[in-house]
Amino acid sequence: MVSIESAATPGTSSLPAARVRRIIKEDKDIFACGSDSLFLISRATEYFIDSLVRESYEFSRLDKRKTVQYKDMAKAVQSIEQYDFLTDIIPPTVSLKKNTN
Repeated sequence: MVSIESAATPGTSSLPAARVRRIIKEDKDIFACGSDSLFLISRATEYFIDSLVRESYEFSRLDKRKTVQYKDMAKAVQSIEQYDFLTDIIPPTVSLKKNTN
């Protein structure tokens, strides 16, 4: 697996700066964002995504799979405290069962 450190050239980000800037501008409390801040936000986002995917991959490995599925991400969000803020966005999977009343 390629780590984020080896894939990125120093001083660059994998995320498109224009898209990150547009997302930042959606927050009405932020009036301006300098290029240094934009870069740091982009890199922090890359590290966050890397961390979430690595944790999710561990759950897929426990199920003896090489592909990360939604249920793996949901398990990571449910079991790791630092991802608690994502519980509404990535809820646990719920199986549909016939209701025999």
